[in-house]
Amino acid sequence: MFEQMKWYDKLPDPSIDVYEPYLNLFFETMYERQMIWKRRFVDNLPSPWTEDRILQTSKFTNVYRELDRSSQWQIKNIMLDEKLSLKNLIWKMMVYRFFNNPQTFEIGKKKWRNGIPDYDEYNVEIFADFISEVRKSGVNPFTNAYYINSDAASGKGRDYCYTKIVLPYLHENIDTLILTIKNSKSPSDIINYLTDNMPGVANFIAHEFYQDFTYIPKYTKLEFMKFNQNDFTFVGPGASVGIRLIFPSLKYNEQIKGIYVLRDIAAEKLKEISIEKGEEMCYIYWDKNNKKYEINNKCNLTLHQIEMWLCEFQKYWKMMIGEGKQRSKFTPKTDLKYI
Repeated sequence: MFEQMKWYDKLPDPSIDVYEPYLNLFFETMYERQMIWKRRFVDNLPSPWTEDRILQTSKFTNVYRELDRSSQWQIKNIMLDEKLSLKNLIWKMMVYRFFNNPQTFEIGKKKWRNGIPDYDEYNVEIFADFISEVRKSGVNPFTNAYYINSDAASGKGRDYCYTKIVLPYLHENIDTLILTIKNSKSPSDIINYLTDNMPGVANFIAHEFYQDFTYIPKYTKLEFMKFNQNDFTFVGPGASVGIRLIFPSLKYNEQIKGIYVLRDIAAEKLKEISIEKGEEMCYIYWDKNNKKYEINNKCNLTLHQIEMWLCEFQKYWKMMIGEGKQRSKFTPKTDLKYI
């Protein structure tokens, strides 16, 4: 699978079941990335927030996806709006995640509440014109964090694909989508429904939607999907490399086992690191009554957080060995605040 990559020869021998140095490094980097968040936003310390030069100077996602800037915008501006019905909430969440750029919808606030038209006020042409205006202003309406394809409108480009095909389809079929997801018997049924029926939705963005749906009971009083982040994950391309570093002998179709193993030993491994470092790793949970994040020291990592950090871990490893795509430089945003 990776044979043509320059870094392939630097992977551990595939006959090894567990490569202990990278198993330890996986949890050490996870610990340090979360502690960067704590030192910065909880302890309010000045930078640098770590002595790790790679984490200090390069951009990596948070251990908790919901702490990333784009998810924070969605939570603050959409999910915590108690006036939204379930249909309107799902509609706005999915429209937002297709573009995943807070700047786009900050501009949208000049036109609509939450920066996105309500389900009942949505108009295909008006929204398409809005996206065109955003692009003409010099802002890319879409995120730079990941790429979504425009196969649903071959040759037309992403703006046309998502404003003229993808969003109209979502708008027309949202009642069916909500009913299907509510009645799904497994997380895989949800992913398959999204990828098989919705234009512009492949495995990655379907998984992003699934993760967003898991936030609904956490941040709202509404009920929607009956599954959580420990009921489902998948092995993305980046996570696959991460698993290959830690569990070299696992074949691709067996790698999901590695995510479960890492989830199950996370509490013990991170506790050991906390004792060694003399600074206990903090975990977060959302206090719905007081509408703020609370800090505790009880490990509550999920399959999703393990899968996501495997992806970040392999990026870290490539920077460590000086091979593959190098990370963007990290520039702290001075206006970033958490709920």
